[in-house]
Amino acid sequence: MSEVQIKNEKGQQLYARYWNEDSNPTDTYKGLIFIVHGYCEHCLAYTELAKSLIGQGFYVFSHDHVGHGQSEGDRAHVLSFDDYVNDMFYHIDQVKNKFPDKPVFLLGHSMGGTIAVLAAMARPKFFSGVVLIGPLVTPDRKAATPFKIFMGKIAAKVLPQMHIAKLNAKVVSRDEEYVKTYESDPLVYHNGIKCRWGVAMLDALKKIEDGMSGIEWPFFVLHGSADALCEVGGSKLLYEKAQSTDKKIKIFDGAFHQLHHELEPVKKETFDLISEWLNSRV
Repeated sequence: MSEVQIKNEKGQQLYARYWNEDSNPTDTYKGLIFIVHGYCEHCLAYTELAKSLIGQGFYVFSHDHVGHGQSEGDRAHVLSFDDYVNDMFYHIDQVKNKFPDKPVFLLGHSMGGTIAVLAAMARPKFFSGVVLIGPLVTPDRKAATPFKIFMGKIAAKVLPQMHIAKLNAKVVSRDEEYVKTYESDPLVYHNGIKCRWGVAMLDALKKIEDGMSGIEWPFFVLHGSADALCEVGGSKLLYEKAQSTDKKIKIFDGAFHQLHHELEPVKKETFDLISEWLNSRV
């Protein structure tokens, strides 16, 4: 089955997608790639990228995070990013059991980049490589002032699911047609960022900040210089501080947040660079 509901360890139903199962799956794959989607979106938004990677000989799968897309859970809300990471490991381990000899890669975008970094920090020898597209690595310096953080933590205790900001769809991509698709997508959560989730996000980013200089695993980070949702400075800092000997960074001048849905030639170059990087590690 290419689309199934799996249960996480808390008993919640997660929508899972196995793109290779649309055709005749084999056991000759170069490796396994788990796609980690971003905040308020869902895994089906990565179908075009997934099919491109399948064409390169990889087995590609994903799921909607708890509280996202077609999965159960309070919409866009967790108390800790550990929930996302634990669900991901639970799912990957199930698939890895079917392909025990295949290398495993992560591909994370935005919040999915945060989750991917946390996962690789937790299992530094497990993944053969991590690809990060516009990852959330550091908080927005203007939005996350000490006063706002203090007030946010107080509010999170009283009104944890209160909306504190909306995501501006206009800065997701310079491709206006894709922006229209995003804005009308019923599986995208359009109401914005929740207060308690914001605290969980800051906790996750602090964990990354504290452990950044200890990172030694291979990674490739791609970011748009005009990304207004996740600071490009976070990707640069990760690249500078990580001790990895196998690391690469690509900044696309003028590009927005979702490079995999950007205007050409950025979109094609993103696909090509990712494929080239992955293929050189199998």
